[in-house]
Amino acid sequence: MRLLPRNTPIVYKGINSALTLCEQVAVLGYTRVIIVTDEFLGSSGILDGIKARLTESGVEFVVFDGVLPDPAFDQVQVGEAILRTENCQAIIAVGGGSVLDAAKMMAMLHTNPGPLEKFDGIQKCKNFGLPLFAIPTTAGTGSEITLAAIITDPVSHRKMPIADTKMIPGYIALDAEIMKSMPPEITAATGMDALTHAVESYLSKASTEATETQARAAIRLIFMYLLKAYQDGNDMQARDAMAMASFYAGAAFGKASVGYVHGIAHQLGRVCGTPHGNANAMVLPEVLAAYGDCVHARLADLARLVNIGEPGNGDSQLAGQFIQAIVDMRREMSLPLQPKDLKLQD
Repeated sequence: MRLLPRNTPIVYKGINSALTLCEQVAVLGYTRVIIVTDEFLGSSGILDGIKARLTESGVEFVVFDGVLPDPAFDQVQVGEAILRTENCQAIIAVGGGSVLDAAKMMAMLHTNPGPLEKFDGIQKCKNFGLPLFAIPTTAGTGSEITLAAIITDPVSHRKMPIADTKMIPGYIALDAEIMKSMPPEITAATGMDALTHAVESYLSKASTEATETQARAAIRLIFMYLLKAYQDGNDMQARDAMAMASFYAGAAFGKASVGYVHGIAHQLGRVCGTPHGNANAMVLPEVLAAYGDCVHARLADLARLVNIGEPGNGDSQLAGQFIQAIVDMRREMSLPLQPKDLKLQD
């Protein structure tokens, strides 16, 4: 048996936990870091408090805001070159899944130099990456706790899954204050992404008692709080709950993996440019229905978990009601049902 090295992150949770994380950067002895983000977040003011707290703590920083959606390897290379030239000792990633994935890859590339093909697959990295601090700004991808990153080949445009237990960030802040500026449509899409992670990991043949507990917790929180966060972005209880739901779902699928919903969603992203959360939302209930009665017992468990159905309803009926609840949630948040400008010949 081969035992795999795995980061076990320290998690800070609650309003202003991102600032606490910044203080810990200094406590841990790092004096120069790179902040990895995207152009929108870099100019939005979200980083102001983070920069101020780092400065107060005596930590110098440079900012790389060149991450784009579905990050390509050339962006990772540019960011890694900056951190190397600037002699940065650690990375602080502030953003959604694309930013976190790019930062994870930058951390690994710094200590495992080579072309993208070198990383394609599972456990390809010999060395642990640069210390990585993750501050997610969305509640959905779960990238802050997963062992994987999706990096696009800039030539072939193939989305390359890279999985390594050494990619898991060492420190995470789940800060509802950071997330409250998410617009409703992003709240909806990322929330459905988290739901997909949780449901698919629960249905996975690789699931364990631990991942099922995490998936159930995520599903319960999403059904309780996603619509509230969508309707009122300043509802801090809902934002905090969705941050936790995303984290639980990420922890679950990071070990149990996902299924056909993600397989289809990644192709919608590659071919049509559909944002990943929207793509999952487009096909989640339809794929669950297509699975048929082999998943009815498991979906019935989830229906009971979120108080769907009536006592005496059978598994098939409860499964159908659970799927319908997802359809209703998708409709209530006005999520798109097909890629933009999709034509029949596509």
